[in-house]
Amino acid sequence: MPFRPDASLPGALVTEDPVQAPKLVIMGGPGCGKGTLCREIVKKFGVCHISVGDILRQHVEEKTELGLQVNEYLMNGRLVPDELAIDIVFDHLNRPDIQATGWLLDNFPRTQDQAEAMMDLQVFPEKFILIDVPDSTLIERCVGRLTDPVTGQIYHEKFLPPPSDPEILARLIRRKDDNEEAIQRRLELYHENMEGVLDFLEDMKKEFDGEQSADILKREVCAYIKPDAPLYARCSTLPAIVTGDDVREAFKNREEE
Repeated sequence: MPFRPDASLPGALVTEDPVQAPKLVIMGGPGCGKGTLCREIVKKFGVCHISVGDILRQHVEEKTELGLQVNEYLMNGRLVPDELAIDIVFDHLNRPDIQATGWLLDNFPRTQDQAEAMMDLQVFPEKFILIDVPDSTLIERCVGRLTDPVTGQIYHEKFLPPPSDPEILARLIRRKDDNEEAIQRRLELYHENMEGVLDFLEDMKKEFDGEQSADILKREVCAYIKPDAPLYARCSTLPAIVTGDDVREAFKNREEE
């Protein structure tokens, strides 16, 4: 977590509200830039990133029983059954460490049933980040996408070419579902289900332009998650500091303490 000064220490001039563990949802079409944003949010706020897609792809990679079951869904751009996605998410949310640090749900809930399950189980996100990018741009981004499995860095053949380091180039991978047919299907499902999700999350939604520069987008999203905390002046029994002599006297007194 980022460092925050302790306003309760002697000599502190202000107090502030206690820091609450963030409870966030981020959504957007495939290729909207969520991966980069999620890494920034985790780094800045210390929350746990929960992505059903990433969890399932890991199972596929490791050829677990669950991975073999869901591989066909992922390869064809189809959503896994709601019950499975719900179980994965709530298994993570019930962990004490995640409750303490806060969480970032990545493209969950994706359907109305998943959103209803959140409400039924009293899991209430505080903020809903929606990244808006036209479908044509999303398709172009996904088709050329490359990922470094070691660092998690995402490159693009056209927009963000990887470095020429042979070691990095040798390990880059392309997601198996990053083909135009699968992406079209994923976008269709995304739009079909969004209306049902918004029935539950509309009031906490804020949209961001996903076509602007990544740096600007990161700044805007992080400012939305945690604006500058309001600070409240405390009453002080010390005499008012008005003149230069007052300042010098105050420093002298602190040094003597």
